[in-house]
Amino acid sequence: MKRLLVPLSALALVATLAGCGSADSASSAEGDKPTIGVVALVATDALNAAVIKGVKDVASENGWNVIVTDTNGDVNKANAAMVTFSTTQKTDAIAVMAFQSNALNQGLQAARSAKIPVVSWGGEPADGIVATTSARKVGEDSVNALLDDFGDTGAVLGLTYHTGVLCLYRGYAFEDALKKEPGIELKEDEVKIPGQVEDGTKYTAGWLADHPEGSEPLAIWGSWDEPAIGAIAALKQAGRTDVKVYGINGGPQALQAVKDGTMTQVVWQDGETEGQDMMQGAIDAIAAGDSWEPKTYDVPGVVVTQDTIDDFLADHPDAMSNK
Repeated sequence: MKRLLVPLSALALVATLAGCGSADSASSAEGDKPTIGVVALVATDALNAAVIKGVKDVASENGWNVIVTDTNGDVNKANAAMVTFSTTQKTDAIAVMAFQSNALNQGLQAARSAKIPVVSWGGEPADGIVATTSARKVGEDSVNALLDDFGDTGAVLGLTYHTGVLCLYRGYAFEDALKKEPGIELKEDEVKIPGQVEDGTKYTAGWLADHPEGSEPLAIWGSWDEPAIGAIAALKQAGRTDVKVYGINGGPQALQAVKDGTMTQVVWQDGETEGQDMMQGAIDAIAAGDSWEPKTYDVPGVVVTQDTIDDFLADHPDAMSNK
């Protein structure tokens, strides 16, 4: 996949990135290796795990240690983890995953005060964030593929999650596209973490009661895999095969659902490459010091359907594993 680097000239980078490590930092406890602290949204989620693997791969190649804190979707825990990494553990860099930057004021302030650069997976640019990945692109890929496949009439249930910034921007892309389709009736239900699979099942079951089989073209869109997996469970319980299901991330369970025909299509997100980009951005920013210009890494998604999954798996043989 071709990766695009887009300078974010509007950002002001704090002028003290060089020398982010110090003698009393976390690196000194691990044989003087520098350390990055990773603030995960949900570390057990397949895409989160892929991003963390990408971070660890580049970290290992460059002699860095990695510490991971799982927030389980709690922004207060994310801020607390960033403060801990900046003060108690004194890491050399911080990677924060899928939280809105404007909700991380406490964590970012702590990082800036400690002169620690922050890289963000899907978060918006902000003071102190030296590199981020695009959060909207895969949402656009997904809804465009949905509309090409589904058509311009019928009813669609959107299973959204506005707390996580990746899902937030995917949701914006989804909503913007559906607003241009007056022939499609849109209903959105907000899932929560934990409970995203169960909520997907619950909301789908209620929606199906209002949309009987044969009434019109029907589809369900999940802002990531797990609510869509929950929707599939509800469809199976109801004995319904007339509803198309769309998702994003492309974890092993979703890819298997595409393979067996219970999910219509999924947009696979290359989280491992994004994690590699984030880690490399942190390393490069520290090396460049004051000359660094913050960057956005844009890694496109891959639309996977039952017709294309065999070719996709041939190209990405590790995509069905949880490693």
